[in-house]
Amino acid sequence: MNISFLIPSSTIRFTTPKKIKSVVGGQERVDVYSRILLNLYRWQDRFDADITAIFYLSHLEENLSISISLSNITHQIKTELEATHFIINLFDTPGNFGAKAQKQDFETLLTTLAEKHTLYYLTSSGKDISVLNDEILKSGDLCFILGSQLDLTENQERVLGKFNPFLISVGDREYLASHIITIINHYLFSKYSKM
Repeated sequence: MNISFLIPSSTIRFTTPKKIKSVVGGQERVDVYSRILLNLYRWQDRFDADITAIFYLSHLEENLSISISLSNITHQIKTELEATHFIINLFDTPGNFGAKAQKQDFETLLTTLAEKHTLYYLTSSGKDISVLNDEILKSGDLCFILGSQLDLTENQERVLGKFNPFLISVGDREYLASHIITIINHYLFSKYSKM
């Protein structure tokens, strides 16, 4: 089974130079992706599944996806600072990390993902995560879609709606994207941890 997490961000730019001092809490909010990567990395070895992070830079001048299988990360990431350094290097030279960087609009990306994955959109109006029962979870590859700082834009939600994703929720509170990922992975881990 493959588990993918698609996280669009309209603030992060691929083309701007990134230094550690400018990304932590900076205007682009690269630190959000750093926390997401750190949380995903912590779960990689707990599943009999491949976890892929798909960072989608949705700024009008970008429309770029960067996909990396966490199994391609060869050195340990233990802190947010290490994750931030990794993200900076990943954005600088994605090919060095076995990552795939591709210019594409959101609909094209979703079309590609929908060919092999069941799509799940994390939104507070969705059904409780517990609807992901054994039958659903074992039916194939999963792709969880969530906003990096806010929900998807209205246009992104409209485009996503064409693919009839399952709407799921982790509760009625607002959580950071990295926390949502932890909640999802904990739920999946409780069902499918390595023995």
